Amino acid sequence: MQRYFLDKNDQFNKDDLHHIVNVMRFKTDDEVEICKDGVCHLAKLQINNKEVSFFRLNRLVDNFTKDITLVQGLPKGEKLETVTKYATLFGARNICFVPMARSIAKLANIDHKLERLKKISKEASELSKRSEIPSINFFNSLKDMDVKDSLVIVADEYEKTKTLKDVLDKHNFNKIIIVIGPEGGIDEKDRKILDLMHAQYITLGLTILPTELAHIPVLNQLYL
Repeated sequence: MQRYFLDKNDQFNKDDLHHIVNVMRFKTDDEVEICKDGVCHLAKLQINNKEVSFFRLNRLVDNFTKDITLVQGLPKGEKLETVTKYATLFGARNICFVPMARSIAKLANIDHKLERLKKISKEASELSKRSEIPSINFFNSLKDMDVKDSLVIVADEYEKTKTLKDVLDKHNFNKIIIVIGPEGGIDEKDRKILDLMHAQYITLGLTILPTELAHIPVLNQLYL
């Protein structure tokens, strides 16, 4: 069943209205799922020409994510969109992009990028039946990270033995921050900052994954 997230005025946005009327061609009394502020309901549509309204039927079971933040070293081009889509599908509550020492891309056109990424994240949240859409931000530096009361875990190509399970078995935190380096990996300058945050370095195995996909096995393990 199709899921939609309502805006702050408890209404469908214009893209969703187009999808309801022109793509899905819903009719009056068709049912959809609607979510706002983390609460989702089954709803019945009322459609009169291009005017769309609804009334809620019953509350649905919540599908909240764990308090997991993905901090992604700023990647090139469309990799931003890949990270956003799959981090949403695999359960990140917050997605943060930050330039690191080996980042090739530079911070630019932030407002335009945020608008595009929020749309991608919303669509992925609807697809995966999440109750909420993750927040998306751009940081200027790793130093901007708020790590208070959080376990910081870094996927590190130089770590050969310590796994995510090893870290989780020794540390009990409700808030987890996952750090993924950009193309080229994590520089010593970045490591010095992360060390001050008491970061835990883990291996993802023998295979070196592309930066835009490396978060997937970590998030997947956190939900097993």
